Amino acid sequence: MPASSTRSPLATPDQQYAESLALRLVELPRIRAAREQARAVLLADPIARTPEGWLGLDRALDQWVLALAMRVVNADPFRPRIVWGVYNPPRIWFGHVYPGAAVAIDNPDNCNREIPIDGDSTYEIRGRFGNPAMQFMIEIVTDFEQYSGLGRTMSALTSQSIVTEADGSFILTVDSQPANGRSNHLQSEPGTNWMFMRDSASDWTKEWTTLSVVRLSGPPAPHVRSEDAIADDIVRSMPVWIRFWNGFKDDFLGYPEPNRLVGPIGRPGGWGYLFGGRFEIAPDEAVVVTTTDGAANYTGFQISDPWTLSPDPVYRLASLNKSQIRPNPDGTITYVIAANDPGVHNWIDTVGLLQGWMLLRWQGVPSATDPATLVLSVKTSKLSDLAETLPQGVPMATLASRSAQIADRISGYARRYIE
Repeated sequence: MPASSTRSPLATPDQQYAESLALRLVELPRIRAAREQARAVLLADPIARTPEGWLGLDRALDQWVLALAMRVVNADPFRPRIVWGVYNPPRIWFGHVYPGAAVAIDNPDNCNREIPIDGDSTYEIRGRFGNPAMQFMIEIVTDFEQYSGLGRTMSALTSQSIVTEADGSFILTVDSQPANGRSNHLQSEPGTNWMFMRDSASDWTKEWTTLSVVRLSGPPAPHVRSEDAIADDIVRSMPVWIRFWNGFKDDFLGYPEPNRLVGPIGRPGGWGYLFGGRFEIAPDEAVVVTTTDGAANYTGFQISDPWTLSPDPVYRLASLNKSQIRPNPDGTITYVIAANDPGVHNWIDTVGLLQGWMLLRWQGVPSATDPATLVLSVKTSKLSDLAETLPQGVPMATLASRSAQIADRISGYARRYIE
């Protein structure tokens, strides 16, 4: 645990309520039965017939089911709560063990929080950026099918466009009307909307954005949902939810040939770009990716298993962000994806996986940056031939520096859970 005793902005009563209820509900017999029915969908997928797919199947299913439970628990827009619903490493806090919940290629640098929104109501979001501030994005999304899908972005703001006070505090307004000159305004639309907030930490020692929400006006609130009603909603929504996230891996990049990257793909609302693809290597092979940082406020590279779940991003180097890498002498960045340590500082550890997904992100990119120049090369190499494949002067690692890398990750990760 880090020396600071400052309470994490994520350790809120709303978070404790949502996690405690979701953990209790997913153990109900009818939800366990729905999970077993969903398991048949994964077993029928060709990925389940690979070693990595078979070993990761139940972990993926458990994380998808808990992610659904967290969203349904927090699906009352008339009594809005801010809940951190998607993050897959396990954690111990609030007196319980939370095993992790995730959907598709969950970024360990991110804190993704959600608020359900009624489009006929008005809301006020109060926040304060940490010092220094992280890259922050907030958007209103609609058009979900039983909680699943990516939805359609209605409006979005980033840390570059939010007007703050000198102390980093801000107030956002939310309603179904256009901004009409109002700064810090997000427009919803009638019906059910979701507000998604994302901190992207290029340094795990930074402080997450503090957030609160209040519903100011709107139609009369219906009765509070019972736990039975919430459980029934989870059961009813699970088939659609599991089919979507299981199918996501086959659709979002077109299931490309391994060891190449598809992109650049612009994010809705213009807040960033990504490149992605599949990796497939032998134990003695590596994928070497050289990029630029595009002058972005945030950059990140991670791998996941074939189900799109990150393996172990805390104790292993399964991801690297802008503060964790070392650039080449010319300012470019070279990453090496390998199952065995290649001795390069910017090693992306597959945690024993020989196939899976890789994803690179840039956020807060200046408008002058050409996104087509973000990735310079992708090469496959034998580890024995790596010296000839790497650019000149690639930063290398020693046993001491590698140990320090991992110790820094563990310490930074623990800061999220200071109660």
